Amino acid sequence: MQAVFQLETAMTHPLRSLLAATLFTALTTPAALAEQAAPTAAPETTAPAAAPETATPAAPTADAVPTGTAVPTAPPVIGDTYHFALTGPEDKPVTDADAPFADKYLLVAFGFTSCPDVCPTTLYEFGEMLKKVKEPDVIQPVFISIDPLRDNSKVLNQYTNYFSPRIIGLTGDMPTIEATAKRFNASFGYRHQGKKVTPPDLPEGYTVYHSTMIYLLSPKREMIDVFDYQSGADKLARDIEKAIAKDRGDKA
Repeated sequence: MQAVFQLETAMTHPLRSLLAATLFTALTTPAALAEQAAPTAAPETTAPAAAPETATPAAPTADAVPTGTAVPTAPPVIGDTYHFALTGPEDKPVTDADAPFADKYLLVAFGFTSCPDVCPTTLYEFGEMLKKVKEPDVIQPVFISIDPLRDNSKVLNQYTNYFSPRIIGLTGDMPTIEATAKRFNASFGYRHQGKKVTPPDLPEGYTVYHSTMIYLLSPKREMIDVFDYQSGADKLARDIEKAIAKDRGDKA
């Protein structure tokens, strides 16, 4: 009995070895190894949705106008002469050669009495400047309206007096105002509901825009300097005194 068991055991050991060798060979063939080494396919991803198209901004039209009061302009020619013939207080015609302009340095600004920002700032600085300069009597501030439809002499006089009785407001008919502003290289225009409008057909509710430079003319009416309306009264006073001293030939 023991001999039979030993014989069966001896026979089964080689059989198991053969089966193990066969299995190992099958698992280590090139095809099997390649299958084991092949990477797992990455999960499919959804392409990002295309960004929504945005509308291209419309090109500005010929009717486009500034939205604010102030507009830029080129400065006038320093050294050129500048004159005016307009309508002064009490609707009397005046020129730059008449009193109280004769022999004075003229500080000139263009604007309008219903201006919400630029003109009140400018005229306030005019009034304060006169308190700061050493020789206020040699300077005559002038405010020329570019809105003659609304700004008659009475309205202008009340407006300028609010800031200083020394400031003189001038107006005139539209062709005269346009010619005067053009000579100074000042620009202005009118708009209504976002579109440019032109005189004489100015609809009710129109608004005005204009350039903001301040001009200094000598008694000979030569342009000797220009200033920013936002200079402030102190700087404006200093700059005017320097320009006058230079024009007179005074030593600094």
